[in-house]
Amino acid sequence: MDTASQASQETEMSSLSNSNIAVSQRTSLTVANEGTKQSKTLVAENTTVSSLQTPSSEIVDSANSMSELTNQGESISDSTTISNEVKPDQETTSSNAISVTSGVSLTKENASIASSTSSTSAGTGNAVTTPSTNVAARSTVSSSSQSTTSTQASNVVAIENVNAVNGSFDVRVSKVSSPKEIKEVYIPTWSEVNGQDDIIWYAAKRQLDGSYLINVDNAQHKKSVGKYHSHVYYLATDGSLSAIGATSIVLPELKASGKVSAVNVNQGAGSFEVKISDIVAPKGIAKVLVPTWTESGGQDDIVWHEASRQSDGSYLARINKTQHKNELGKYISHVYLLEQDGSLSGIGATSTVLPELKASGKVSAVNVNQSAGSFEVKISDIVAPKGIAKVLVPTWTESGGQDDIVWHEASRQSDGSYLARINKNQHKYSSGKYISHVYYRGTDGSMTAVGGTSVELPSTRSYTVYIDPGHGGRDSGASYGGVHEKNLALSVSNKLRENLLKYGINVLMTRTGDYDVDFKTERSRMTNASNADLFISIHFNATGAGVSNATGIETYWYQYDPKYQPKINKEMHNNPTRLAESEILANKVQESLIKETGAVNRGVRRETFAVLRETAIPAILVELGFMDNPSELQVIKQDSYHTRLAKALAQGVMNWYGAVEGK
Repeated sequence: MDTASQASQETEMSSLSNSNIAVSQRTSLTVANEGTKQSKTLVAENTTVSSLQTPSSEIVDSANSMSELTNQGESISDSTTISNEVKPDQETTSSNAISVTSGVSLTKENASIASSTSSTSAGTGNAVTTPSTNVAARSTVSSSSQSTTSTQASNVVAIENVNAVNGSFDVRVSKVSSPKEIKEVYIPTWSEVNGQDDIIWYAAKRQLDGSYLINVDNAQHKKSVGKYHSHVYYLATDGSLSAIGATSIVLPELKASGKVSAVNVNQGAGSFEVKISDIVAPKGIAKVLVPTWTESGGQDDIVWHEASRQSDGSYLARINKTQHKNELGKYISHVYLLEQDGSLSGIGATSTVLPELKASGKVSAVNVNQSAGSFEVKISDIVAPKGIAKVLVPTWTESGGQDDIVWHEASRQSDGSYLARINKNQHKYSSGKYISHVYYRGTDGSMTAVGGTSVELPSTRSYTVYIDPGHGGRDSGASYGGVHEKNLALSVSNKLRENLLKYGINVLMTRTGDYDVDFKTERSRMTNASNADLFISIHFNATGAGVSNATGIETYWYQYDPKYQPKINKEMHNNPTRLAESEILANKVQESLIKETGAVNRGVRRETFAVLRETAIPAILVELGFMDNPSELQVIKQDSYHTRLAKALAQGVMNWYGAVEGK
């Protein structure tokens, strides 16, 4: 290299605050050409390669201030010399040895740290390598106070763990080699924005593997984005500071973003949720807003929903058609981030369709109890676009058309289903097929059919009647004019038996002749031990006043009296079904008797007679006329009248079966 190629180089050095190091503003570089052994001096042409501001207050994580670089009061002379040995006709490259004190800039020929360093950036966690970081040669650093000869200084500088979202990265210096003992490794770092106004001299921490590491967060660099520069300096124990390598990385300017999706769509309930996940919010999140409207009406139903933060960091906005005029069809939701600085950024949108739904539900018969003659209609999986005011379950039996139809109202259960309880006693005690339909009465008053079901309730009757001819044996009952009640009762009972047998009814009797049968419990015990459907006790009346004018027929069914507690029928004496069927039997029989005989109707009455109290099945006691009324006695003692009474009694029994069983 001849003298004509020499050029002056102006190197601007930043002073190291709190140190005693004085750096010359002009630096001569002496190059020894091995071919000619001719020493030539090069002066750079006013080229500033790196000018690092180094206030000691910005050295991070260092226990030593920059003043420690000259803790012995040494200073570098204004004529610091850097010597590089190169082969003839070969330019110095970034692989040549470089030893620089106090952050001196490198010339273009020596691969300037500031302007000639090349780097490639990869994603988070991938290193950004610098080809010029392997620097090796022998350099001599001279100053007015000392000179040090370097045989080798090298490293590998890499960018790691780049997090564009958080605005951070690591700089790792590995394969550290130096002829001098290293006291500290400094990595001054700054962004390209506004020069070096955000420069920080980081003191790298030595790792277990011998590398040195710093973490850079753009929060410490005025939140700057774009290109970041990091240089590497070795501070030797002798106080010398050598620039060894450099790298750079680009932190892109991030925009608010997120993943927006419609989830948990419930067409039946008319609701859905908007989920916002993978959120990037460079300015922080104050609120997440989800304006939503239906397509059909433009934005006349728009609502700005505020999403709620979930434990996983996502946000959910819950949308229901009731908030949007109960509109159906396409729902459109946009998502905006209201950031901490008050700015509003749109980050995405989604849509979902809430179709027009028809009222529906699952209808089933449950808890069928054939012996009790009952079942329940259950309505579940309900879809009711118009809301539910009531759930109605009209039910009837097939055999009688709809003559026994009842509109039952179902009750809402804790799980949201509805139950309607059906019992035979609400439907004339009919047996056979029960049909139930289900209707929703909407909150708007509309009535919508949603389904139906049916249940078979077979007859639980034995079609057996227990006849009790009153009195007998030593107990003659009422006796007038040589006529005994026990005989009249047995005559009518035998004729009733014949009539019932013709109807296909089985008949049992408490007595078939003139003998004693205890009336307090024995007659009832016999009946309770059978499978009979009903009990009829046949009697004739008397006032007990000798001769009377009383006349007519009356029928009794059980009335509880606390003075007369049951002895053998404590469980069933007041059973509501037994009582209800007893009342029906009394009315059917009384009606038939009056119709057939034309007798005075003394009505249906209630009493606590022993045979009514102790019998576990529906039971009645009939008084078929007054024996102490001479004129009526002449009628009731006739066999032909007994035939008419028996006929009427049998018809009353069959009418009862028709009422409670549909027979």
